[in-house]
Amino acid sequence: MGHNLNKYINKPEDLETTYEETKIGFLSIALRKSKEANYYLGLASAFRTIVDDYEAPLDLIKNDDITISMCQAAGISTKAIGYLEPKDTKDLLTDFIQEYLITAGDSYVDQLINRFLLSQGDALGGRMRNIVGGVAGEKLTQNIISALRIRNFDFEYFDKHSKIWIKGEYFQEDNSNLVKAIKWKNGDKSRLLYYDLTVPVVKKNIDIVLFNNSNVNNKKTKEFKEFISDHHNYLALGELKGGIDPAGADEHWKTANTALTRIRDAFGKLNSEVFTIFIGAAIEAAMAKEIYAQCESQELTNCANLTKQRQLSEICDWFVTL
Repeated sequence: MGHNLNKYINKPEDLETTYEETKIGFLSIALRKSKEANYYLGLASAFRTIVDDYEAPLDLIKNDDITISMCQAAGISTKAIGYLEPKDTKDLLTDFIQEYLITAGDSYVDQLINRFLLSQGDALGGRMRNIVGGVAGEKLTQNIISALRIRNFDFEYFDKHSKIWIKGEYFQEDNSNLVKAIKWKNGDKSRLLYYDLTVPVVKKNIDIVLFNNSNVNNKKTKEFKEFISDHHNYLALGELKGGIDPAGADEHWKTANTALTRIRDAFGKLNSEVFTIFIGAAIEAAMAKEIYAQCESQELTNCANLTKQRQLSEICDWFVTL
């Protein structure tokens, strides 16, 4: 067996996500969704406060402050609002009010708020898809930083909003979603980790990219482009799949496996060897066998199940000491 394989994985079954782990995953998504929904319920409440002041629904059109909220309730998309002339938008709102609000009589406010909430449901769905993907990255970041701290490696993280490097001592768990990159020192070695980076050698966006040095100013576009275009700078590349639904597990692995094969082929053509890793939350029996076999043959360098803390801690420690 390859010396790189996670020490907590001794057979394919060790990789499989259990019923209990899946249940906990679904529960955490449900709780997060409820938390995110509070924001949209707050919007609806604020909207209602204004609408309650109007007895005649058509008068709502005169209040420019709530035009966008009215449009959302009417099902007029953000793109449409941006494209249409204000007069045409008001005409559409007039049709909507006559068709659905005036006919609702005294309960027109309830009708309007219900429709507004329906439109916000779409926004919440989109937001949750991003959050579920992001939560996996946040968990990985937290565990990588834990490994760096325990080994007392000096590190900095790159904040995607402020676009500045921040010393590791200032990192807080709440900031995990803001981390775009991490760089650290291990003795005389320096390393640079990037998330979601389009790798020129592969011509695709890769979830996890580790460079074998951090000798670059990533804020200088030309310099950074040259750095990522040089295949000699790469050490490890990986795929991260955070979805917990067992029904989508196989599809996630197929997508990841295709990406990992593409990475090996692209670097192989340049006679450049890189490590490849896979970290996934939903791992079913057939997938586990395939992933384990790839690790045994050294096709895949290392792997971990995101829901199994020991495996995750182990791969992160391995990662920061490469």
